[in-house]
Amino acid sequence: MNARPARLIAALVVVSAIGVVTTTRATPLSRTTTDPEHARLTAMCGTWDVEMTFWFKPGGPGIPTKGTSTIRPLFDGLFVEEKIEGALNGAPFTTLAWTGFNSATHQYEATRIASTNTIRIAETGSYDESTRQFELKADYPLAGDTWHQRTVIQPTSADAMIATSYLSFGKVPEWKGVEIKYTRRTK
Repeated sequence: MNARPARLIAALVVVSAIGVVTTTRATPLSRTTTDPEHARLTAMCGTWDVEMTFWFKPGGPGIPTKGTSTIRPLFDGLFVEEKIEGALNGAPFTTLAWTGFNSATHQYEATRIASTNTIRIAETGSYDESTRQFELKADYPLAGDTWHQRTVIQPTSADAMIATSYLSFGKVPEWKGVEIKYTRRTK
């Protein structure tokens, strides 16, 4: 075996181990999952009925549909995973999102993908204590332009929340692109 690849693999293992040790010492698992930042995420876990409205262009008509959202904790609440399943104009779709709180940057970070396109959207943002809502932002290339997305998630009670994504690109001003109203299913 060539010594160079072996040294590279050994270095990666050491760096990974150092990262785990540093992370564990800096934010013990038992503390991390009970801090308010992660508690906000795990409070959203459950199964939800969702009413979604899509606006594909500014000023255009909204297209409503219904679906189901399942949000579950990952890694003892360090992250949450959301899966939304529904149909739009008779065509089924699925979206997946993974969201966590990065204790190094003090930001919420979300990654979203969907069965309807090939785009991965990476959003970053914060929680505003005064308005009691999350606001995450992303920029991504789509159809030859850079699109801007601003997502506001507002829990309105323990059993309801609203997520709204606002879109813009080029010289087109921001418009409401998607609104999702969540109602928690009773057990």
